[in-house]
Amino acid sequence: MENLGLFKILLLFCLFVSGRIVSVSCLNSDGLTLLSLRNHLDKVPPELTSTWKKNASEATPCNWFGIICDDSKKVTSLNFTGSGVSGRLGPEIGQLKSLEILDLSSNNFSGIIPSSLGNCSSLVYIDLSENRFSGKIPDTLGSLKSLADLYLYSNFLTGELPRSLFRIPALNYLHVEHNNLTGLIPQNVGEAKELLDLRLFDNQFSGTIPESIGNCSKLEILYLHKNKLVGSLPASLNLLENLTDLFVANNSLRGTVQFGSTKCRNLVTLDLSYNQFEGGVPPELGNCSSLDALVIVKSNLSGKIPSSLGMLKNLTILNLSENRLSGSIPAELGNCSSLNLLKLNDNQLEGGIPSALGKLRKLESLELFENRFLGEIPIEIWKIQSLTQLLVYRNNLTGKLPKEITELKNLKIVTLFNNSFYGVIPPGLGLNSNLEIIDFIGNNLTGEIPPNLCHGKMLTVFNLGSNRLHGKIPTSVSQCKTLSRFILRENNLSGVLPEFSKNQDLSFLDLNSNNFEGPIPRTLGSCRNLTTINLSKNKLTGNIPRELENVQNLSHLNLGFNLLNGTVPAKFSNWKELTTLVLSGNRFSGVVPPDRHS
Repeated sequence: MENLGLFKILLLFCLFVSGRIVSVSCLNSDGLTLLSLRNHLDKVPPELTSTWKKNASEATPCNWFGIICDDSKKVTSLNFTGSGVSGRLGPEIGQLKSLEILDLSSNNFSGIIPSSLGNCSSLVYIDLSENRFSGKIPDTLGSLKSLADLYLYSNFLTGELPRSLFRIPALNYLHVEHNNLTGLIPQNVGEAKELLDLRLFDNQFSGTIPESIGNCSKLEILYLHKNKLVGSLPASLNLLENLTDLFVANNSLRGTVQFGSTKCRNLVTLDLSYNQFEGGVPPELGNCSSLDALVIVKSNLSGKIPSSLGMLKNLTILNLSENRLSGSIPAELGNCSSLNLLKLNDNQLEGGIPSALGKLRKLESLELFENRFLGEIPIEIWKIQSLTQLLVYRNNLTGKLPKEITELKNLKIVTLFNNSFYGVIPPGLGLNSNLEIIDFIGNNLTGEIPPNLCHGKMLTVFNLGSNRLHGKIPTSVSQCKTLSRFILRENNLSGVLPEFSKNQDLSFLDLNSNNFEGPIPRTLGSCRNLTTINLSKNKLTGNIPRELENVQNLSHLNLGFNLLNGTVPAKFSNWKELTTLVLSGNRFSGVVPPDRHS
């Protein structure tokens, strides 16, 4: 009975003290720990301010903002994700022995990750990503034997990756990308038998990729790109039959690529770009039947494109650009029925473009520029209705542009410059599509400029220079308000220059070396963002329109070798950006500024 009386007295004392109303807390230890953590925070949301405080009516923090408790009123989850919290994570965090989930992601925490976090032995999930944490990753995290998810990405962490992390038996996800981590990838990475997803990219890791990585038999995603890794691609990667994504781009890897065993059938994405490999594309990649994207850009690859790549029925992206590949395009690539992007540009490929590529009914972008291709573009390719981009410039291609080009309703970009195409440009080009870029410079095209190239009102680049075109500039082209580059130089065009619509995007105009006559259009003065105007070597007459004074960004103006007369506007000398001015070969009077070149 005596003990019962004492209990009642204590209970009353916890509720109030007579005489003055005084708030007295009977908060449990986890609550007191949280209040200590609160002292390290600078900025917190109103919900935290209003709930994280001592209250005589609450003995636990289980109703506080961001807190979840178990049945024994112990804190099991602390979640501040995206709450605008700033400050530091105090060492008191290590006192929350029942904590299973710690999510402070997408806030503004700074300072170090306290080593005491390794005392939270119940932790299963840690997410400190997208903050401003600095310093080293505590080695003590390796003692968290139940930890499955560790997300530390997008911080300012430095130092080496602790070997202890790969001894965590339950670890599934380790994301430390977008930091400043250095040193080697630990050789014991293969001890993480349950690892599913390892992301170390965008750091400063050096050394080789450990051969033991092949022991992570459950690994599905491996992102090692944007580091300073050297050596060769480990052959043990071929053992990872669950691997779906492998990224090692932007390193300094060398040696031959030995990848593509029969165990790669789950691989979806492979990116080996921007390395210094030796040898060619491994034919064994044809075994990776689930492959969706094969990207090996600028990696010093040589030799021929393997015909076995034609077995990849699920491939949507094939990008082998900027290498030293030679030989012809294998016709078997026409069997990659899902392909929508084929990039083989900047290689040493030769021969004709195979007509079998016309079987790629889902192809959207065909990029074969800067190679040594010969002959005509097969008519089958011109019939691919899904085509949006055709980039074949700087080859040795020839032939006429077929009328089928006018029927490609999705076509936006066609760049054929520096080839030997001839004949007329089909007059219906542009009527059925929303063209954005047309670049046919440096061919042998004849006839007149089609009138409907800007029909879709999206044309930004219109380059037909260095051909043998004749006739006038269609009014519809000069009235195209989306143009930024307009080049018709070195043709046989004639007639009076049309008036230009007000266009804030037009920056480059080159009509030199034609037979244009009449005055310079005054409306050019409304295109105020022009930086280059070249109307030289024509038969233009009249004065320089004073409206050109409005084009204050002009850096290159060439009106030389025309029949212009009158005085040169005095304000031309005030243009701050002007580096090239050519007025010679005309009939000006008065003070004429001397020609100057940048």
